[in-house]
Amino acid sequence: MEKLEQTLKTIIDSIFKNKRGESMDMKSITVKRPVRIKTVVTDRFKQQVQEELNKEIHLLDSQIMQLEVQSKQIHDQASEFSSLYIDHNTEQIQQALEDVARKLQQMGELKHELVSQRDNISHLALNNVIITGSLENYVELRQGENIYEKFKEAEILVKDGIIQEISD
Repeated sequence: MEKLEQTLKTIIDSIFKNKRGESMDMKSITVKRPVRIKTVVTDRFKQQVQEELNKEIHLLDSQIMQLEVQSKQIHDQASEFSSLYIDHNTEQIQQALEDVARKLQQMGELKHELVSQRDNISHLALNNVIITGSLENYVELRQGENIYEKFKEAEILVKDGIIQEISD
């Protein structure tokens, strides 16, 4: 009896699949595709972005201060070390100082970029649509379908954090 129920279920499932245009032998593959996120510029959006950038800038300032303290400590230790030992480990000390200097430069450049972005946000015109990111989603491809249509730019339009439109 159980085997008969299973057979009937399989037949019914295949009938419904065929009605939806699916064939049991039709091959398919699921692949990733990009989805562009677009945002409508509003006063609220500008405020949120500026707040986030201010937090990032503040965090960078803290990290820069820590690196400057670390650099000073290395200098102090190098002076103390060199008076005790002549020319030992000077390469390691120099390398450590160069690493700190390189990190300071990178963080300084990043901070400059973030400050520039923060300043540019205020100049955005209200109701303009800008690209703010991208995601990935999965799409199923089947034999006989147009791959170009399936990979057409998918987009999500957002206004104040609320999805306004999804275009597939």
